Amino acid sequence: MRCEMKFRESIYIFLLAAGVSFGQAAAADGPRFSFPAVCQLGVSCWAVNYFDTDRTPAAADFRCGAQTYDGHNGTDFAVRDAKAIEQGVNVVAAAGGTVLRVRDGVMDHEPTKEDLAKVLADNKGCGNGVLIDHGDNWQSMYCHMKRGSIAVKPGQKVLSGDVIGQIGQSGAAEFPHLHFGVTYAGKDIDPFTGLEAGTGCGAQNITPRWQPSIAYSPFALYAAGFAPGAAEYGQIQKDAGTPATMRGADLRALSFWMVYFGPARGDRIHMEVTAPDGSVFAKRDIVQDKTRARQFYFVGKKVDGKQMLPGLYTGKATLVREGSEVLTGEIAKTVTLE
Repeated sequence: MRCEMKFRESIYIFLLAAGVSFGQAAAADGPRFSFPAVCQLGVSCWAVNYFDTDRTPAAADFRCGAQTYDGHNGTDFAVRDAKAIEQGVNVVAAAGGTVLRVRDGVMDHEPTKEDLAKVLADNKGCGNGVLIDHGDNWQSMYCHMKRGSIAVKPGQKVLSGDVIGQIGQSGAAEFPHLHFGVTYAGKDIDPFTGLEAGTGCGAQNITPRWQPSIAYSPFALYAAGFAPGAAEYGQIQKDAGTPATMRGADLRALSFWMVYFGPARGDRIHMEVTAPDGSVFAKRDIVQDKTRARQFYFVGKKVDGKQMLPGLYTGKATLVREGSEVLTGEIAKTVTLE
């Protein structure tokens, strides 16, 4: 079972200042950008789609990986689920400057194809957003923020780390995330390299714009858990938590699920659930058929809860990429059946 979340994200609402030359290259003495959200990268938020370095349809991130899509002009930092939006994850100015434009009032939700077509036609693909000018032709853009969360106004001065809003799912956003973009002299710049689009991947002569540096991650197993019955991706999108305990007598099925960002074609995923006595309760081996933005799988079986062995059931998901090289290690979750 799988779910694909990948789309062409169009940013229309912000226009760059007039009169700037579009032929200039990125300046080495420009601003350095801090992480634009108040969350722990790799723990409570994740880099999902990187900047597309390739001008052709064959998209590639700056490490020549597949964690991007054609024409993507920024970096997407995702949170786990809709519950994180409700709880609030602050977006902050990545560098000091002056707010140029803001937009608020666009609804947060998972858009249908019709919704996507409408927001793009209405030039609201960015959703709720903020554009900050940092001087010397540098600007940064923050998109898909939570409705009602924008905390700044045009003309307002901000410092690096000032709260400007919260992560949401507004505009052309099929999952909760912040789209962060950087431009210099009208050209999109990859903050991981300091280079503009079309320079290709794997460049050696780079000037990262992050301060402190942000590590590249080609994928992320960002959530896993148990469900009393078949795991439902729609519910996990709302709340990716997992119950600490489940009453065995009430169970008619038990499943272990996992979701990860950055799946690549050929990935091998092994899922296994062990019972309290160490025996294998259920297992599944999968070969990823297609490169996607994120992927959902589960394994489980029907049970007679009254006859289940009580105790701890442990689920593990292991990802192997490029043959036998294990890149992720393992994720383990436990559930006590009473």
